[in-house]
Amino acid sequence: MELWEYAEVLLRWGWVIILVTALCTAAALGLAKLQTPRYTSLVELTVRPARLDLGLSQTVVNLLRNYVSSIQSEGMASRVIERLGLTDMDAPALQRKIKAEANEAEFRLTIEVTDEDPLFAQRAAQATAQLFVEDVQAFALRQDPLNRFTATMLNGGAQAAGQTWPRKKLMAFLAVGGGLMLGLLVALALEWSRVELAQTPQEVEGWLGLPVLGSIPALKQARRPKWGRGSRKPT
Repeated sequence: MELWEYAEVLLRWGWVIILVTALCTAAALGLAKLQTPRYTSLVELTVRPARLDLGLSQTVVNLLRNYVSSIQSEGMASRVIERLGLTDMDAPALQRKIKAEANEAEFRLTIEVTDEDPLFAQRAAQATAQLFVEDVQAFALRQDPLNRFTATMLNGGAQAAGQTWPRKKLMAFLAVGGGLMLGLLVALALEWSRVELAQTPQEVEGWLGLPVLGSIPALKQARRPKWGRGSRKPT
């Protein structure tokens, strides 16, 4: 198809594309409303050596990987439950809510807790970070002062939890893009399946490449009168 033919398809079936896009967007927004909101609170920590030394810095980098596993362990979840006095949650359930990530280049750790209750997510993140800092401090007391590490919470500790699911803007954006593509495919399918008849001599000449010698004009069908009951037929 030529470019102008695609333009004609858009003009002819534009309402189909708009309708499909609107339906996809409405379906995405409706699905987003049915989802249970989840909130995530994060806390950033920095782990630094007592002195600037290449070997000691490499040790911190190696320990960061172990710290991530320790924070995400079931044992840490049990300690958080005990610290917060939770009675309606078990350790495996809380363990699935706690995530940690290490930034080795900046000697940083990020702890995230996701839950349906934003206040609980913030409390759990703060408790996890506090327990981790206490563990690092307890370990440092057993080391030589020159080889110790310090863990510090940044930005005042756990931040207020923000909604991370559902992502309505992202879902709406994907729905609009997908709806436009689907609507365009539907419009092309309708165009290709459409049976188009020649309406003018010029269209016939364009399709066949032959001159039109004559045409039979369309005649309007005579309308028969409807004789009602009691009416008189002409003689």
